Amino acid sequence: MNAEIVTIGRELLDGSRSDTNTVYLGSRLWALGTEVVRSTTVPDEPAAIEDAVGRALEAADIVITTGGLGPTSDDRTKHVVARLFARKLVLDEDVLARLYAYFEELGREMPEINMSQAMIPEGARVIMNTRGTAPGLVLEKDDAVLFSLPGVPSEMRAMVENYVVPFLEGRGLVRLVQERVIRTTGIPESTVAERTGDLARKLIRTEVAYLPSMTGVDLKVVARGDTPAEAARTADRSAERLADRLGSYVYARGGESIEKVVGYLLAMGEATLAVAESCTGGRLGWRVTKVPGSSDYFLGGVVAYADELKKRLLGVKAGTLKRHGAVSAEVASEMAAGVRKKTGASYALSITGTAGPGGGTAEKPVGLVYVGVAWERGERVSEFRFPGGRGQVRERAAQAALDSLRRVLLNIEAP
Repeated sequence: MNAEIVTIGRELLDGSRSDTNTVYLGSRLWALGTEVVRSTTVPDEPAAIEDAVGRALEAADIVITTGGLGPTSDDRTKHVVARLFARKLVLDEDVLARLYAYFEELGREMPEINMSQAMIPEGARVIMNTRGTAPGLVLEKDDAVLFSLPGVPSEMRAMVENYVVPFLEGRGLVRLVQERVIRTTGIPESTVAERTGDLARKLIRTEVAYLPSMTGVDLKVVARGDTPAEAARTADRSAERLADRLGSYVYARGGESIEKVVGYLLAMGEATLAVAESCTGGRLGWRVTKVPGSSDYFLGGVVAYADELKKRLLGVKAGTLKRHGAVSAEVASEMAAGVRKKTGASYALSITGTAGPGGGTAEKPVGLVYVGVAWERGERVSEFRFPGGRGQVRERAAQAALDSLRRVLLNIEAP
């Protein structure tokens, strides 16, 4: 079976929003053994929507649209779909009741404009929206099935996982493709490719994609099999062999973030963490607390941008600042030790550096960052030189700090 995706919204064409829905849907359909033969993005204009969806229904077995199901005047997908299927719009009492209940849960009166979302093409199956107000729709025409889903990614993904995937599996689609993700940090894409390229080319029924980002390189391992179990075994074996080539640069074998991995290690050891930040301005603490349950191990932190606060709040010595400067291994060490002493944390992380665009010198250029780790039995300070602009340096510094702590927790040497 093949599929087409039609994403709807002017904001996807004028650069206001990124089209993450196509990426997600392509991955989920691929995992079901379905090839996406075309994806199209069109504005919120009935003629454009009708042309794109009409062509897709003629060419594909599965068509998925996202967007245009809201209550405002520019949400026109439902009307176009009803016309394509020669259906009239009728009031769905169950959808209306769900809308009233949704707004009641929020403690608000439902705006009259939302009444339009209870008008459904006659005979369509309804996918109830558990995260918003726009219901999804399922209609069939000849040998094609159309899923019209909301454009909001969280709402769309919930419908795909809870309804679309089970629906397609019930039609005989099986997962003959399995994916695994290997997450690395601290190693450039070119080196990852050098270490794994020859092996990747030899792996049976397996494709490997290298996905670099600001904070690391992911390897996407896609394996096929004649049965779901065979595909899973092949994916597991291939991922394991690739991960072995990359050693300690691998921090996760799945979609976990490095802050989640570090949080797990801290929780398992019943340890606590505190942070002291300068150039990252709180970015490190923000990433740590993104993880649900981080209050079990994260005590807090100090953002000490000015040297005076480094001295007063973290105990950094005036002599250290004078001799070595704020961006130095010595100051990173005293920042980590100071916040650990101040909070009583088991482990402490510190970051000091020059994020740019100004402030760099020949001796201490923009992108120079020091990360300190302090714990009861010792300390470790690492020097990094990060490329990129201010935001990139700050994000990479936070990533490096988390990786430094991961290595200490696992008793792995610094790279």
